Amino acid sequence: YYKMGRLRLFVLVLLVASATALPGKRPEHYRDELAALIKKSQDIDPEFDCAWREYALTYAAQLQSSLTPAQTAQLHDALQLTSLCNVPLASRIVKPTQPNTHTAAAVEIYVSPTGFDSNSGTIDAPVASILRAVELVRSQRQGAQLSQAPATIWLREGGYAVNETLVLTSLDSYLTISGYMSETAVVSGGRLVTVDWKQSNTSANQYQATLPRDVEAIPALHLNGNRATLARYPNANPELDVFPTGYVTETTQWLPPEYKGQVCNPHDFCGPSYNLTIPVTDAWHGMFQNFTLGIGGGCDVYSPPQSPWCSSDFARSPLVYHTRHPAGMSTNALSHTYSRPEEAVVHAWRNAHWFSLMLKVGSQENGTQVTNWTLYENLDNVFDRAHNRTDTDQVKYLGTFDNVTACWQACNNSLTTKKLPCTRFTYHHLDVGYPEWAGGCYMTVDGVWAPKAQAKVTSGLGPHSSGGFFRFSGGGNQGAEGADTVAEWFVEGLREELDAPNEYYFDTESKVLSLNYNETGPPPTTIVIPTEAQIFTLQGSVDTPAANITLQRMTITATRPTFFEPRTNPSGGDWSLERIAAVFMEGTVNCTVQFCNLTRLDSNAIMLSGYNRYATIQNNNFEWLGQSAIALWGYVEGNDGTNGDQPRHTLVASNFMRELGLLQKQSSCYFHAIAAQTTLVNNICFNIPRAGINFNDGFGGGHVMANNLLFNTCRESSDHGAFNSWSRLPYFSDVRDGHTRSSIPAVNDVHHNFIVTNYAANGGCLDNDDGSSYYDIHHNFCVLGGHKSDFDGHKKRSFNNLHAYPSVYGTACMKIAAQNLPPAGYAEAYFNNTCILPSANSTYLTVSNIVGGNCLDPSTASVFKAGLELGGNTIYAPSALAVVECGGKTVSVDEFVSLGYDDQTAVSGSVPNASTIISWAKMLLS
Repeated sequence: YYKMGRLRLFVLVLLVASATALPGKRPEHYRDELAALIKKSQDIDPEFDCAWREYALTYAAQLQSSLTPAQTAQLHDALQLTSLCNVPLASRIVKPTQPNTHTAAAVEIYVSPTGFDSNSGTIDAPVASILRAVELVRSQRQGAQLSQAPATIWLREGGYAVNETLVLTSLDSYLTISGYMSETAVVSGGRLVTVDWKQSNTSANQYQATLPRDVEAIPALHLNGNRATLARYPNANPELDVFPTGYVTETTQWLPPEYKGQVCNPHDFCGPSYNLTIPVTDAWHGMFQNFTLGIGGGCDVYSPPQSPWCSSDFARSPLVYHTRHPAGMSTNALSHTYSRPEEAVVHAWRNAHWFSLMLKVGSQENGTQVTNWTLYENLDNVFDRAHNRTDTDQVKYLGTFDNVTACWQACNNSLTTKKLPCTRFTYHHLDVGYPEWAGGCYMTVDGVWAPKAQAKVTSGLGPHSSGGFFRFSGGGNQGAEGADTVAEWFVEGLREELDAPNEYYFDTESKVLSLNYNETGPPPTTIVIPTEAQIFTLQGSVDTPAANITLQRMTITATRPTFFEPRTNPSGGDWSLERIAAVFMEGTVNCTVQFCNLTRLDSNAIMLSGYNRYATIQNNNFEWLGQSAIALWGYVEGNDGTNGDQPRHTLVASNFMRELGLLQKQSSCYFHAIAAQTTLVNNICFNIPRAGINFNDGFGGGHVMANNLLFNTCRESSDHGAFNSWSRLPYFSDVRDGHTRSSIPAVNDVHHNFIVTNYAANGGCLDNDDGSSYYDIHHNFCVLGGHKSDFDGHKKRSFNNLHAYPSVYGTACMKIAAQNLPPAGYAEAYFNNTCILPSANSTYLTVSNIVGGNCLDPSTASVFKAGLELGGNTIYAPSALAVVECGGKTVSVDEFVSLGYDDQTAVSGSVPNASTIISWAKMLLS
């Protein structure tokens, strides 16, 4: 039986074997590493673990007094207050009040789904489309010579499908587009299609409909406002499941990278690039002293075709990280020879989970088709995934049987009993070592074949293809650093993988849409196909900006995926990005997005590109996003940004951001590259795969990050903090004093934030990565994270922070790694902090490299003191025992202080209890 509706008998092959490892990817250790990091973040004092969670909910309500009951419930759930701490939700809900007034303007136009574009636009005769309303505002203001008179377009209750981007220019300055009063207006980038569903002959829950001929593709689909899942292997719901669920985690063979059809030399760049290198001499930048880009060659995958990782002058191991990606992959883990492999997209984590790549499949080279069922003795394909005698999303319980033949028969009958095909099963023999599992028979529905050694267990693998390859034809450019191989992966867009609830597949030739509907009754007769990448574009210039335009009180939803759109490295960080968002702003002054619900967008939600001044993004709700919530990205000439063509003086305030990065894993609540003087205040950010806030470079500076709550970041990745920054390229700007061209940025001020580095955020409270410099970091409450600097970062001052049970790649209050200490005048500083360590002899401070020796060597004392300023820190550790790791030597804190390095720092054995720590945090953040 193989994905068909009736029993078929095949020759049965019986093997006593284990899975054979293929070359190309390290065996599944990352999944285990991630699990260990998550467990470590949970292995703290249970009383304190609940105390910080309770305080986080209280602090959130203090930051945003207008939290809705739904948002409060979402926070309560994300903080696991019921499951971990037995704290009920009902006692925590505070009902908010939100303004919903009607403010009259000089020109007012009303829009309603029941209106007509031939109407005049009054409240009694509304127009039907936002575009027509914009035209009427322009004509009325021009006719009355009121070009800058305030105007409002009121959106009445209902949905508005935008099938062409709404472009607002300087002609639309002083315009507000707003939902009317408390009515809910939904602005969608999707096409509404009415369908006539027919039940499939092959499955009771599968429905099919023929769509209009002009529907070319369906890369995304919404039903009743929710995402459907493009048919994929292994099965998962991107809104409900996080890594490793839904990924192939066993060893996969990757074809080596190619450039113009030729396999690349693994010891050289994958395609020769031209180096654009600009010396910088006005300040010390360490290993990143000079600005450099590689142009062309391997960077042809970007637009424009440039990246520091393509430059042989780049200091950060360019031969290791130069731009490239695998040319293809083994399909041994897949079950089929696919009818249309060119429709497939492979999503793969880069090694170390820095970002995810999307790779277009161009063709499939078929392997050997195994037509038999194969049984493997002493291998368990549901190990650590099945629940005893219970169904899960990935594993279904078929029953308890006396022998493997009866289990196999139950697998063959699964279409009748489970309404699902069975291609893999596992049987636990009656004499298995765990009596509660004896006789248990299970089938996997996610397609995963990754058996583990287990005595007295038999697993069956149905007919499948072995030895084939996918060849990639595009993509692979969604991150910065390149690699010969990638890590865990899944594939989507293949007809043969349409086998799970909520999945769909669209046949581009027959125009038939197939849907495995997982609700009662037939699917809705109206579907939404996201077609637009941008819904609103606010477009002006430095000389004629689009000014004082406001979007407010509306839901913005249903943009299409944009991960294959032209993109490049915005600056020197790990990101690759496209200049696309549902709300896109370029050449604006004093424009605002506020009180909006931005949900289920597969592009970025909001982007400020190039010249923008005094933009405000406040009081919005961001959720269920495929990529990032807010991205700022400016322009420079070479490395000179004194032209001012960047977002500056942006206010990002009181936004509620969760469930992001469902498609592109290198996503954040807030990201900027080549931007300056942003104020980030009172934002709440949680439930995302990577860091919550990312500064991609050190351009300009002058940013303020204050009174924000970040937790549940890095849920699917590590080697990151809840906040992350880089500064690998020096830029010139005039931000420092307002008029002088300098590569020294203004100081970034990071204070009074509540940051939790739970899950796998092991890079510190604030992960100031490669070269990050010019930060004042103070009065922050950091749970589980310490202070980090590496790769010649400098001029960061960390003071008056409270670090509770901190970690920076292991227990540490502060860690400086992968660099020597900076020279005099550029010192790092850590002073007047309070740090609570989990155990006796835990590490307070790590300094990996000391020029000339270690910190016990008198000849290096002056170098150490010039490069790292310490003093006045209070360390709490059991038995008053804590250590310093310095240049390869370990000494006690007391000995370290006695050498004169850390004046007035002391270790106390009176470790505070949970309530005391929280009381200190409240005083700190008040």
